[in-house]
Amino acid sequence: MQKIFIKITILLFLVSFQVHSGETSFDQYTYLAQNIDISTHQNKKFKLSVSVRKEVPEEKESTHLFVSIIDDSESQNSLQYKTSGNKQLIKQKWSKFTIEDTIDVTAKKIGFGLMCMDSGKIFFDDFKLEIQNEDGTWEQLQLKNPDFEENFENKEPIWGNEHIKSNKNFTTLITNENPHSGNYCLVIEGKNIYGKSEENGDFVAVNGVKLYYEIYGEGKPLLLLHGSGQSISAFTSQIDFFSKHYKVIALDSRGRGRSTDNDEELTYVNQAKDVNDFLDELHLDSVSIIGWSDGGIIGLIMAMKYPEKVNKLVAMGANIYPDGLLAERLQLHKETVKKLEMDEKNTNTINYKLFKLMVDYPQLKFDDLKSITSPTLIMAGDHDLIKDMHTVKIFQAIPNANLAIFPGETHWFPASNSKLFNSTVFDFLQKEFKKPKRF
Repeated sequence: MQKIFIKITILLFLVSFQVHSGETSFDQYTYLAQNIDISTHQNKKFKLSVSVRKEVPEEKESTHLFVSIIDDSESQNSLQYKTSGNKQLIKQKWSKFTIEDTIDVTAKKIGFGLMCMDSGKIFFDDFKLEIQNEDGTWEQLQLKNPDFEENFENKEPIWGNEHIKSNKNFTTLITNENPHSGNYCLVIEGKNIYGKSEENGDFVAVNGVKLYYEIYGEGKPLLLLHGSGQSISAFTSQIDFFSKHYKVIALDSRGRGRSTDNDEELTYVNQAKDVNDFLDELHLDSVSIIGWSDGGIIGLIMAMKYPEKVNKLVAMGANIYPDGLLAERLQLHKETVKKLEMDEKNTNTINYKLFKLMVDYPQLKFDDLKSITSPTLIMAGDHDLIKDMHTVKIFQAIPNANLAIFPGETHWFPASNSKLFNSTVFDFLQKEFKKPKRF
């Protein structure tokens, strides 16, 4: 039950962290989580906090405190979900991440913890969960190893009922290096994380924004364009594979990852111009493109507006107008836009811009695609967020196109079945394009 609860909590975090298209490789993050019974504290205010310190803070931190409140049903429905958001840390100084809210009247358990996606060393100490009593006083609930003073000799320290996981890119350790209090604290160190590489990354200024990119491997240039709420790290499995055969250029679109944004409306056309000007700055005359979701849309526009820049194009899970999305998904986006517009301060955030983008754009026609001359592979899962016939019509409109719709796959195909996705794309990129005759 504990493991199921934690999986639900982590899934909720990843869904909220990546707005539209998103599955993140396990090597790109690590977490710690535990849960306790709060059935006797329903309808009370709570306050969760943890002390955090980092050696070298980043402009955009990707470490979050999170809370998930679950009901008592068999399916363990999430009643509330909240994160601490992006908090700017000060070099080598302890800061506090805090979440405050009111516990739902039907709540049974509260799950909480940390999700870490940052490079470098980051230290944690002194978790505290408090409940406000009827007289206004705050009562501190008992947590398991909240200050990391227990199990400090274990290679994989225990927090809650589980080991704190290490993986290829993250190591976890209990240390006595400048704890917030007591004798020990937890340190998580991230290394070689795609999207946060000082060695492989750089910035280019175009159209009033700074675009962050990373380059891996040697050979013919292959540009990776991620989806709406994603960043470079979404292509972890693709960078690993294709960098053995190509010069892989992974780009954070404006406002995502480490790239900056400006006050302009976010459209697919201005993002395509960003990509074109970015390639000019890198002195690249042409590239092959793998575009996932919104990245696929940008790739299609690139092939129409800047055909000389696109050698071959792979567009996975792309649509050419909003109604190409499944109706229920588009309706969810519209409802989210309305909710965000209730508070004017939301309307200049990247979160609002992304949902507004998916509701209003793109505004292309199938006839527009007839101008594409680059060999193109249109891809989707047969359980995609894009309507099946919409994908088929995109394929039919492009003169030199192949179509691949995969049984049992979803919009997250590049991450969920990367081996099949990568081999299919590699075969398309490597072979000379020949349009088969219909018989």
